[in-house]
Amino acid sequence: MSGRLHQESWRAFVREVASIFRALGADVEHDVALAGMQIDIIIREQMPSGAIITSAVECKYYTRPVGSHTALQFAGAAHLLRDRSLIDRAIIVALSGFTRQAREVARASNIDLLEFDHLKQRLAHVKPTALEEARKAVEADEVTQTIPRQPHTFVVMPFAAEFQDVYILGIREVAEKLGFVVERADDIEHNEAILQVIQERIRDTDAIIADTTGRNPNVFYEIGYAHALNKPTILISRRGPPLPFDVQSMNIIMYENIVELRERLENRIKGTVLMKGCAPSVQKS
Repeated sequence: MSGRLHQESWRAFVREVASIFRALGADVEHDVALAGMQIDIIIREQMPSGAIITSAVECKYYTRPVGSHTALQFAGAAHLLRDRSLIDRAIIVALSGFTRQAREVARASNIDLLEFDHLKQRLAHVKPTALEEARKAVEADEVTQTIPRQPHTFVVMPFAAEFQDVYILGIREVAEKLGFVVERADDIEHNEAILQVIQERIRDTDAIIADTTGRNPNVFYEIGYAHALNKPTILISRRGPPLPFDVQSMNIIMYENIVELRERLENRIKGTVLMKGCAPSVQKS
């Protein structure tokens, strides 16, 4: 299955999940930018007490069970959204179930895991026409959606637990405050070779932020690809051993800690990417 075809299948899966929740009586929005993150579905359900419960739903159209890393990534996003009182619950809906390790992460992180087949079973007591009506409503919402697209930034950095705070606190919160939706490769739904996914996101994004700490060869490949496309690219690195000669002359943000990174990154985004009235274009860092 090609990347584009998989993406279309995943979007169809998200629409179907949104339709089921709508048929079950929830208010539904899908593909929502919230706190600098792209959330697959937001549902709002009224409880018997009258209280409204808001849930962020992540849809995983995987042909294999969702693993612990994916659950942990969503747990970090859910924690941020809860802290800001934007959601009450976090749910992952998976086509092919979950690993035991993912279930352990979910229990520890207060995330609900829901297999797609189990979600469909909830329709047993709903009128047969309700789902079809919900599908039409979701499709109509998609056609008439007029929310302006927020600029996107794609973050390039090693996939390692030690970078999680740098990503969430040092990069994502800063870019989100400036109006960006922020993505990293392991935030993205895919069943394809990861390089194909990364190349597609670099082509489609408005700006790149790349952490060169540790001289990771994959990071340098992705920086080169972004530069070849003339994408606005901001380089950052924790202070340490000298960087390779080819990038030493670039205006890299060197940081000792996350507090220093946040301040310098905000100023750099304002001074480069946002210089031309919040329309990221072609200026490099």
